[in-house]
Amino acid sequence: MAIEAQGGRGGASRHRSASRFAIPRPVGRAAAVLTPVLSLLPAVVLLVLVQALSPAAQRVPSGAARFDLAGAWLATEPGALAGTGSWLAAPTLGRVQLGVLLRVLQGGQSQSVLAAAHGAVLLLAVAEAVLLWWALRRAGAGGVAAGLATAVFAVAPIAVQTHATVSAAALGACWLLLGAALALGAGRAGRIAGGAACAVAVASAPVLLIPAIGLAALLGVRTAAERGRDGGARLRPLLAVGLGAGAAAVLLGAAMAVTAALPAGAATARLDALTAAQGSAPTIGVAALSDWLTTDPLSLLVVVAAAVLAAIGGRGRGTAVLLGVVLLAGVWPLGGDATTALVLVLPVAALAVARSVEVGVGALGHPTFVRSVLGSAWLTGIGALLVVGVAAWVIGLGGLVRGPDQPVSRVERWIDASVPAGQTVLVGLGAYPDLVGTTRATVGWYGGPAGAPDVPSSVPWSRADYVVADASLPVDPAGPAARVLGRSLEVATFGRGAAAMSVRAVRQSAAAPSPAAPTTAAGREAAAVRQRVGRQLAENPRVQVDAQDRARLLAGAVDTRIVLVLAQFVTAHSVAISGFGVAQGDDSGIRTTVTISGIDGRPVPADGTKTGVLLRFLSDLRGDFATRSIDASDSGITAAFTPAPDLVPGG
Repeated sequence: MAIEAQGGRGGASRHRSASRFAIPRPVGRAAAVLTPVLSLLPAVVLLVLVQALSPAAQRVPSGAARFDLAGAWLATEPGALAGTGSWLAAPTLGRVQLGVLLRVLQGGQSQSVLAAAHGAVLLLAVAEAVLLWWALRRAGAGGVAAGLATAVFAVAPIAVQTHATVSAAALGACWLLLGAALALGAGRAGRIAGGAACAVAVASAPVLLIPAIGLAALLGVRTAAERGRDGGARLRPLLAVGLGAGAAAVLLGAAMAVTAALPAGAATARLDALTAAQGSAPTIGVAALSDWLTTDPLSLLVVVAAAVLAAIGGRGRGTAVLLGVVLLAGVWPLGGDATTALVLVLPVAALAVARSVEVGVGALGHPTFVRSVLGSAWLTGIGALLVVGVAAWVIGLGGLVRGPDQPVSRVERWIDASVPAGQTVLVGLGAYPDLVGTTRATVGWYGGPAGAPDVPSSVPWSRADYVVADASLPVDPAGPAARVLGRSLEVATFGRGAAAMSVRAVRQSAAAPSPAAPTTAAGREAAAVRQRVGRQLAENPRVQVDAQDRARLLAGAVDTRIVLVLAQFVTAHSVAISGFGVAQGDDSGIRTTVTISGIDGRPVPADGTKTGVLLRFLSDLRGDFATRSIDASDSGITAAFTPAPDLVPGG
């Protein structure tokens, strides 16, 4: 008995000794929670690194993103939502949320709107990745599968391009993923909140109704499978989600109706004009699939194979069907805009990849050798896709441009220095938020549906003095845009390729005729010199002149002596020119008088010091450059030269 008791005590002692080295229960619980989260961390780090240094995010938005960026800016102007009728005609709620985010990130005027938009899309991409991972985990995906799928969603080249696009649909996608994750939970309150989030998603971007319906169907199938034959229990989760969605829809509808009933103002008119310019839904097309195929064919192949593999595995048939529905939506009715369709497709594609990774992991331990090898090959292919994405990003780093050197920043500085107050400048919608209100000129926007020849504008085209042309301008525009662009001349170009922006000066239709074509060799030589030096002066940002006179410089209609004299003067000063004139009795059409109204930002002749600088400079001119007369008036200092159409100074 003593021996047994001792043995018992010894056994008990051994048990107590083992428990002394056991993992404490709180630590075990924390490890159980944090271990799956570690699968998310590498994907998020990759996403932040790649997206923060993405050349695509530096470009002026194009396509539907032009309207989302400008709409976000206009929708958050004071009073813009009062009386607006654009709640359902456009993703106005999404643009309001995006605009608030933009203005918070911009911090007053501390950075450009484009830079703030870059920060906004980065935050949205990170939020979408985290919510996607959470939804995948709630849907039953393992940590490895959810992490790999989220990494593909983060760094595949087509994903990088999509995440870099300013889009109200991306903001709505965050709401939809949040709703899906909450709806997949076990609590009734979470399901109600999930339904409400889905309603906010659809209100933020109405196109999200397509995947929202598909997700509701998948939730119904999942609930039916989990609840068995109990009809009441089967419907309860769906009813909770529906209750949340219905309540949120009623509240949102009431808020929209109240704001629509308020008196409209000028800000409302600007917002509604933008909605009208965007037009109806895009026509049938394959823009999204074409863009995906040309940008990143490897990931498209992997996603299609993942959907097939998930369906064959038996756990992803619903995912494959949902992916097919969203891909069909990419052709109709969303085919006219590639980015919107891709915003919808990529999360579903990530779900298909997660399901296929689970199938591949399961195949690794299968006793059949061929099946094990195929599982290993599939996981290797997923890893190769990530490597290709990172490699493509590294190669693209050469396209990064410093903020001050970006085309829109250079255009802003050029307009501010070279365009007089009161001139009207039409710019593309993507650049409008950064250019409006930053210069003395009146800035309006132009833009219409992608591919449409008609180009609506906020200011009539007939009033445009300058046009900043970018890639969003149709190659063959129609209507007023075609007539104005047809009589415009390019002044300066900033950037290259699809990011290029060119400034064009518009000649007025009622302007005096251009100089007659020269008939002598001397006249042809003089005309060529006038045009060459005139273009050089017109491109100089230190010369402030209206579009009509800048077009005369470009056309070679200004006397060479005036051009060379001004070119010498602006090496030390900036100059504002109020006009070029034709001498009385001169029928050559060559402008031989120039009126200077300002120097270094100071008016002349009102400013005595600057007037003295100019008069001394003009009085010292000799030889071919000697002036015929120098006069002062309220409009400025006018210098006149003797008409000589065939003269080449110093020639």
